[in-house]
Amino acid sequence: MRRSILAALPILLAACVDEGTVTRPDDRAPGAEQRAADVRSEDDMVALGNEVSSALIGELMGRVAAAIEEGGPAYAIDFCSTEALPRTAAVAEAHGVELKRTSARVRNPANAPDAHERAALEYFEAEMAAGRALPSHLVQRADGELRYYRPIVVAELCTTCHGPRDALDPAVAEALDRRYPDDEATGYRPGDFRGVVRVSVPAANR
Repeated sequence: MRRSILAALPILLAACVDEGTVTRPDDRAPGAEQRAADVRSEDDMVALGNEVSSALIGELMGRVAAAIEEGGPAYAIDFCSTEALPRTAAVAEAHGVELKRTSARVRNPANAPDAHERAALEYFEAEMAAGRALPSHLVQRADGELRYYRPIVVAELCTTCHGPRDALDPAVAEALDRRYPDDEATGYRPGDFRGVVRVSVPAANR
């Protein structure tokens, strides 16, 4: 089981990162944290959003891969419950932005969407419901911020922890019950829209 999950990790990364190269915080160019101050247009925000969201995805997936290799999917759930938010904050600080993952169906209540994020989620959901290709991003002006949203689509491997509840490995189901008693983030199938990565630059930073 663990060997097949590890073999599929490159596919998961390819599914989660739909453009550009996955970068991690240690790979960023010197001065990357200053780029937020240079954002003046939506095009600037898209470039920064692509860079930062790729850095976050690369960081989290690399850590999850290591956790799966060490202890399997249930162990990775325990890792995510304690490490995902701090590592997200570290990537945000390194780039001088605000950064969040959110969904209409959250696992961790700390990731619940605000009103602007709900509007972005509804935009991507409407595009898919209409049979159109999922947009690569959305830029939104909200309360003095520029916000960039990158959609997350469920890959096959994601269903190990986010698939139909009755199909989950018992150890995974037990870990979810223990860590996330109010979990809403199961029942997904490959290709489903899962949520977004949000990168934002406050007006004071521009």
